[in-house]
Amino acid sequence: MLKNIRGVISIEAIGDNIYKFINELREMHIVCTSQKCRNGKFTAQIYSKDLKKAESTAEKFNISLTVIKRSGLRFKAYAYRFRFGIIIGIMLVLGFVFYLSNIVVTIEVCGNNAITSQQVISALGDIGIYKGRFIPDIDFHSCEQRLRLSIPEIAWTGIRHTGSRIVVDITETVETPEMVNDDIPCNIVASKDAQITYTEIYAGQLVRKKGDGVKKGDIIVSGTVSDGNGRFLKKHAMGKIKGIYNEEIIFTQAFEESGQVYSDDIQKRKYFDFFGFRIPLFFSDIDSKTFDYSENTTKFTFLGFEIPLGIVHCSYKPFTYDNISYTKEEADIKLQQKTALHEKNFYDSKDITIIKRNIEKKSNDKEMQYKISYTLEGDIGKDWEIYVD
Repeated sequence: MLKNIRGVISIEAIGDNIYKFINELREMHIVCTSQKCRNGKFTAQIYSKDLKKAESTAEKFNISLTVIKRSGLRFKAYAYRFRFGIIIGIMLVLGFVFYLSNIVVTIEVCGNNAITSQQVISALGDIGIYKGRFIPDIDFHSCEQRLRLSIPEIAWTGIRHTGSRIVVDITETVETPEMVNDDIPCNIVASKDAQITYTEIYAGQLVRKKGDGVKKGDIIVSGTVSDGNGRFLKKHAMGKIKGIYNEEIIFTQAFEESGQVYSDDIQKRKYFDFFGFRIPLFFSDIDSKTFDYSENTTKFTFLGFEIPLGIVHCSYKPFTYDNISYTKEEADIKLQQKTALHEKNFYDSKDITIIKRNIEKKSNDKEMQYKISYTLEGDIGKDWEIYVD
């Protein structure tokens, strides 16, 4: 490898004083390899840097010195010295590699849970860290402080880079648990008319048992308890009370209402993504002023690594605001969707079980109505303060 880089020259020397020439080369510490000497002809290989010394020594002893072959990287490169396209190409590649190693290509967020990576990346863009930014110009310490101010849910953050990759380590704040003031005397009362199905008492005296019916406001767990010595103390009653109760909800859907009317003509546009900058690859703008927008980006790769170049595919689904008419079947589907959304938001998320559901449908010329009677099982207890003189 070293010979290939330094360059090796094969020489041929002919003359009467050939041995004097060889001895002189040795005394001058000129490295000769692959030496052969026969019938007054000497062949060998020397480094290119020693050629001039060998030529002057050959002239001193009246030796005819001929260069037979030149080999090595330096001679191959020299042959292409006037091919400017190759030189420019090499320079551009080297410049591109240098540029890629000093700009932000990817941003990774680590340690986040409640905060999304997109929130952090968006905040970083506002404070000066984004794809295509020149890394030596970034003040990481200042950006760490500004990021914590931008997102209050971040307790600590550290920003570092490995090559062209920015890594953001964050620690989220821990929410302070809700403090229950158990010093205030209170009872647990029924929040609605119900039948008790489950009790779990932590403090206080249970005055209604499982299976009992209660009306809204009835005491289920009393905070007034005996100390065993004939005295009564007022404490903060605590427990979990479940019961079965009824609830009625009414949903309506008009047969005609104002809404978004979508066009079947979905328009597509493309951008060339160059280090975060978008270059349009189209000439005409979108016809509609109102539309739903979606996009996805196809990144280019180089030697198996993703680079900050790619094509952004954008989709525009135009719509206008107009009156929308529904048939009875379509209105019925809309009401079913409203019902499902209500149950998900108000029952499923609060651990309330639907035991029974009865839907009464009504309609007239203008609208359809769902009158829904629910039989539910859920938490029915609430704290009710005991006022002490």
